[in-house]
Amino acid sequence: MDTIFYNGKIKTMDKVRPEAEAVAVKNGIIARTGSNEEILSLGDSDTRKVDLKGKFVLPGFSDSHLHLIYYANTKRKVELSQAKSIEDVISLCQMGLERLTEGNQWLLGCGWNQDYWEVPVFPTRDDLDKISKDIPIAITRTCYHATVINSKAIEILGLSENIPAFSNGIVETDEKGQANGILRESAQNIIWNNLGAPEIEDLKNRIIDACMDAASKGITALQTDDFETFTGDTLDLIITAYKELAAEGRLPIRIYQQCLLRTPEKLQAFLDKGYKTGYESGFYKIGPLKLLNDGSLGARTAYLRNPYCDDPSTRGVALYDQESLTRMIKMGHENGMQIAIHCIGDAAIEMAVNSFEKIMLEFPRIDSRHGIVHCQITDMELIERIRKLNLLIYAQPIFIRYDRQIINARVGRDLGKTSYNWRAYADRNMHLSGGSDCPVEKFDIIPNIYCAVTGKNPENDQDPAWYPENCLSVDETIKSFTIEGAYAAFQENERGTLSVGKYADMVVLDKNIYEIPEEQIKDIQVEMTIVNGVIKYSRG
Repeated sequence: MDTIFYNGKIKTMDKVRPEAEAVAVKNGIIARTGSNEEILSLGDSDTRKVDLKGKFVLPGFSDSHLHLIYYANTKRKVELSQAKSIEDVISLCQMGLERLTEGNQWLLGCGWNQDYWEVPVFPTRDDLDKISKDIPIAITRTCYHATVINSKAIEILGLSENIPAFSNGIVETDEKGQANGILRESAQNIIWNNLGAPEIEDLKNRIIDACMDAASKGITALQTDDFETFTGDTLDLIITAYKELAAEGRLPIRIYQQCLLRTPEKLQAFLDKGYKTGYESGFYKIGPLKLLNDGSLGARTAYLRNPYCDDPSTRGVALYDQESLTRMIKMGHENGMQIAIHCIGDAAIEMAVNSFEKIMLEFPRIDSRHGIVHCQITDMELIERIRKLNLLIYAQPIFIRYDRQIINARVGRDLGKTSYNWRAYADRNMHLSGGSDCPVEKFDIIPNIYCAVTGKNPENDQDPAWYPENCLSVDETIKSFTIEGAYAAFQENERGTLSVGKYADMVVLDKNIYEIPEEQIKDIQVEMTIVNGVIKYSRG
C-alpha cells in the first residue's frame, strides 16, 4: 500500500460499509476500508501511515457551481464585502488606490452589497469620483450582475458622448440623460472589453492559488464557469492553462468545466475544436454547456412572472427569448452536451422547463443530466415539472444568509415560502447538488451545510430560521456535497463515497457533524484535505 489513513471515525457514505476506522490507498485509489487492525496489516516498510487522531472523515466535498478564475482575480481587487456604507466603499478604495502598482491602469473592487447599508442605495459615478477623477474605477456588486464606474471610466469607455443600446443590459442615466455610472448585466462587458487577459503562466498560477484555497475548505472537486472571466476569445487560453496544469500534475483538485457559450456560433466553434461533455485531461474535464437565462434577485434582474413587489416597474431581465433558448438547448442536446442553465426568477425557470420539455420529448437521449443552476424562486407546480423531467438542481444554501432579508419584499410572502425549497426536492428524490457560486459567496462548505440544515444565518444565529420546513437533514445535506456533486459530473462511479475502487478523496473535520447540536455545525473546522490519497491541505 502507498498510504494508510488510520485511527479515524470514517463515514464512507457507502451503504455496503457505512463506517470504518482506516483506509488503505494504492495509486490514488481506495484499496480497502475497515478496522485499524485490518488495514494496518496491509502495510509494509514503504507504506506511509497517517494517524487521523480520532477525527471525523467524509468523502471530499464537491462544490457544484462557482467561478474559480473569477475568484482568483478578485484576490487582486479591493474587497468591499465588509462595507456598511458608501463612505466605507470610498475609504476602502482610497486605500486600494495607494496600493496600485505601475502598469495597473484601473482600480477594481468587488463584493459590495447596498442592502447591508444603513442607506441601501447604489453608489454612482459621483461617489466614485470622490476617490479619484484621474484613475478609472469599477466596483462590482456582490452578485456580479451590476458594476459602478467613475467619470474617468465613463470617459475612457466613450459613454460620455454616446450610450450604446444593449439587448440584455442597461446603462443607467441621470435626469440629464448622462451615464450615472451604473451598468447592469451585459452592459458591464464594455468595461471588461477594455481590460486584457493575463499571460498563460500568470493564469496558471492564479488557478493553483485558487484551488489551494478551495482545498483548505475540504473541497476536492468543483464545477467552475470560467469562459467569460476575460473578454475576447480566451476560451483556448483557459482550457490550455487547465490542461497544462493537469499534464504537469500541478492541478491540486478535480475540475469540471461549466462551459458558458452564449450563442450558437460560439457553441459551434467549441464543438468544432473537438470538445464536448466528457472530454477529459487528467484532473480537468469538460462538463455542461452553461447558459445564463436571467440575472440576480439582489439586482432585481432575476426574471419574474409578475412585477417585483418592491419595484412594479420591472420584472427583471430575460437574457433569451423562448425560441432562442430552445434553439441553444437543442443544439447542445443534439451534440452530446450536458446542459446547466442559470435561472433564478420563476419566469426564467419556467422558460427553461418549457424548452427542456420540448427538446427532451422530440429528441430523447439516455441520461442527459441537464439541470438548473440556482433554481431559487419556485412554486410547487414548477418543482413538479422539474421532477418529471429528472432535471438536476444546483443549489446554493448559503444564499439565504443574504436573500432572507429581501425575498419577501421582492416576490411576496406566498412565493417566498415555496422558494429555496430544498425539502421539496429531497422528498421527491430529485438530484440536488450543493454549491457556493463563489465569489458571490465564499466557497466554504461548512456554512452552506449549516444553512441547509438550520435555515439560519451562520453570521447571526439569533435570527429565526428561514422557513425551517424547507430544510434538509445533516445526512441529506452531506449527500448533496458529496454523492450528488459526483453524480452531477457523471463521476458517481469514481468519487462521492469512500468505497473500494474509487478515488481516495477525503476531508477530515475536527468534529463529528452527525453527533453535535445543529447550532454548532458552523464552527466545524477542516483539519485535512486529501486528493488521490495525497494530503493537499493540513490545518496548522
